[in-house]
Amino acid sequence: MEVYREILPQSYLLILTDSEPKDLTPLSYALRLASRSGKSNIWIDCSHVTKMPFSVLRVLVRYYRRLLARNVSLVLCHVGDAAHQQMAKLATADRPPVMPSLLDAEQYCKSPHRILHRTAA
Repeated sequence: MEVYREILPQSYLLILTDSEPKDLTPLSYALRLASRSGKSNIWIDCSHVTKMPFSVLRVLVRYYRRLLARNVSLVLCHVGDAAHQQMAKLATADRPPVMPSLLDAEQYCKSPHRILHRTAA
């Protein structure tokens, strides 16, 4: 799996590609860089991913929990049907927020709902 990174003014954007995740090191490395960037929002664009292997979801959930504890948002965008089905297998508290677009992710991160979501977890 390849991961492209983009540092935006208010967030850190990761773009995942659709390839077999034999080695999850690039994803873990990109998430580690994003978590250390000082940005309060990390958005993950899944528009180039047709299938979300459970191994990838495990990495995303692990970082979601870590970031949640540090008051940093991790939001998935452009998640396809297959990925939604995989995410449905996760416990509700372990599911990162999913937004239809990056614009929606930005609005979500600005909303008070985000704070309520964090304190409820």
